[in-house]
Amino acid sequence: MTTDRAQAEAALRDASAVTGRRWHLAERLDGGRQTGAWLVRAEDDSAAVLKTTADAEWAARIVAARGAVDVARHAGYSTPAWLTAGTTRAGIGYQIQEWCPGHTSDDVDTATAEALIAVVESQAGIDPSPEHCWTDFLQEQIGAGRERLRAESGAPRPMLAVCDRLLLDADRATWPRTDMVHGDFRPANVLFDGGSVSGVVDVEAIGSGPRAFDLATLLSHDRVDQDALVRIVAAGTDAAEPVVFRACVAVVFLDLLRFSRRDEHSTADGRARQRRLLTERAEWIELLTR
Repeated sequence: MTTDRAQAEAALRDASAVTGRRWHLAERLDGGRQTGAWLVRAEDDSAAVLKTTADAEWAARIVAARGAVDVARHAGYSTPAWLTAGTTRAGIGYQIQEWCPGHTSDDVDTATAEALIAVVESQAGIDPSPEHCWTDFLQEQIGAGRERLRAESGAPRPMLAVCDRLLLDADRATWPRTDMVHGDFRPANVLFDGGSVSGVVDVEAIGSGPRAFDLATLLSHDRVDQDALVRIVAAGTDAAEPVVFRACVAVVFLDLLRFSRRDEHSTADGRARQRRLLTERAEWIELLTR
């Protein structure tokens, strides 16, 4: 997604026509790994958050995600309501969601880990979008797409070796399909207020599949202390068979390295540190899940 002002203003004009409410940009919000967002206000000065994209595939994903967000919220999942979502005539995809107070926690200690685990546990059985199932993506990555993933990750040999071990027997496992998957479950996307989770944001990739995938994603965060790591791994092997959780870890870690190689904002030193961290983290997870 992008936060280009002209794109955001075009999306607001469309949203205003659709909803009958006049929205205007207030300020840019920072956060998330790839993008920020815009704080917008309606005529009554109520606040909301706008996100936009010029990518046609992602625009379609946003529109499709709205129904899944409604399903998740109806099941009690803590994510802000979407007020509208659509695509402008120029192909700009957008969504406007309720403003959610709170702050992120970059350090994942024991207390934070327990709160994040509880969020993922609340995703059990929600099945918000069977037609957009993360299990299909994961099975493709460990099957026909496995060699491509390995090559495009640029992972060092030790990491490729441990990921190969984490993937053992994954192709013969029974993969869950009916949990909710956030798709980018990182500390930057979870808001805390008064010591508890106030909302989970950046849910555009929402789908069905194994909730263990979100715990694997959480483990790719760099600042996770040792006790938190142990607790998250234990929760992962409770959320799915250990063989499935281990495979999720391998795919998440290799896919993150692939993303970093394509990210124009990444640096050679940063990618090297990331490779070392994820290799060591994968080795710890292998030991903890034997």
